[in-house]
Amino acid sequence: MQNLEAFDEQTVGEALSRVSHLMSWGQALHARLINRMGELFRDDRYTPSDRIEAGLAFSLAASECAAILNVPQVTGQRLLSEATSLCTSHTATLTGLEEGRLSYQHAQVILDQCQNVPTGALPEFEADLLAAAEGQTRSQFSARARRLREKRYPDTISKRHLTAFEQRKVILDREEDGMSCLSAYLRAAEAQQIYTALSTAARGEQAGGDSRSTDQLRADILAQLLMGSSRGLFTATTDQAGAPDEAETGSGGGSESAPERHAGPDEGIVPRAEIMVLINAETLFGADDQPAELHGYGPISAEAARRLARNAAGWTSLAQDPQTGEILGVGRRRKVPAGLRRWLRARDGTCRFPGCRVSTANSDVDHTVDWAQGGPTDHGNLEHLCRRHHRFKTLGYWKACQPVPGLIEWTSPTGRVYRTEPFLEMNLPGPALDRSGPPRPKDSGQDDSRQEQAPPF
Repeated sequence: MQNLEAFDEQTVGEALSRVSHLMSWGQALHARLINRMGELFRDDRYTPSDRIEAGLAFSLAASECAAILNVPQVTGQRLLSEATSLCTSHTATLTGLEEGRLSYQHAQVILDQCQNVPTGALPEFEADLLAAAEGQTRSQFSARARRLREKRYPDTISKRHLTAFEQRKVILDREEDGMSCLSAYLRAAEAQQIYTALSTAARGEQAGGDSRSTDQLRADILAQLLMGSSRGLFTATTDQAGAPDEAETGSGGGSESAPERHAGPDEGIVPRAEIMVLINAETLFGADDQPAELHGYGPISAEAARRLARNAAGWTSLAQDPQTGEILGVGRRRKVPAGLRRWLRARDGTCRFPGCRVSTANSDVDHTVDWAQGGPTDHGNLEHLCRRHHRFKTLGYWKACQPVPGLIEWTSPTGRVYRTEPFLEMNLPGPALDRSGPPRPKDSGQDDSRQEQAPPF
């Protein structure tokens, strides 16, 4: 790659092919290393007990890999699952990857299409798929591999559909400029029917003179159907940070709530939804236009935040230090008060385990240092953990501490140290993530699993 400027088209083509081969070889080694991590945890090498169940060993190994690679937990689980398959039942595909005959994306197609194929027929079918992958893009190979499997093993279609049906879900992805992407993984027939109905309704609106595009109409009609045709069926509760002078004097905040509104007989049953918006008093009343924070998304415009506040069924004020975001503690009370729970939801945003994106709405409020061991019930000793990672900490596999309020420092079973910062910026010292250094001697202890779950979001 030296003197790249002198390369002609033939030299560039040859070098590009070799680099592609090198990348495939590296991904094969990547899979071997991830599989080895799984083997180490299955052998109880990094566990505090003599025996460990297979599912827990898999989760711990996947979490360690995800933290090392700085990828989400679900990605770590997928990588470990694929690596295990490549290194055990699909060694031919792993060899092809090492030799540069296919990319990792092609290998993923092979793993996917080999599911539910009879064990005795698997080597031959895998060899045919490897031959079919040559010279094909991932999309082309995926279509060819699917047709090959359905032709040879039509009985696997129903099994695969049942497996896929169990994975149905709705996904929310945050986008830029105040937008998000809401998608649903559904039965093909249901998804097609919904899309067709939205398209038909959009064309009807256009025929009536609506100037919006078909895409815009489909999105607007879907939102209207889900949120209810009557304004206010979805009510929003907004949490606002108190004005700076309130925080400095330490004054408490009050709360108001409007009566719940219910859908009329023709509107169906629409659940009351709650969202959190952190907005300072000056912005709320129009004295400035500082951005607000939409919990679970990020910054939104002052105008959008004020619109949410106007339509809110209720609001709660929080006294907050403008520099650190710190609020008053609650001493030795074990139960986390509602106001503090709301603050923690806003501060954390998600589970505080490295790489985990589970919302605080589906997480437990946990004492970093167990309450029974003297840990106080204040924001400097509390964090949100999803059930999986709460269990990791409770069982002693991962250890946590808060060197400063809001900054969680984790020590993994292998002794690696990671830091996770809160969703809200709090001017915390040190780097966001530290992978080096020996394990910290401070042990958070085993927290009890009876902590209150955060309220619905």
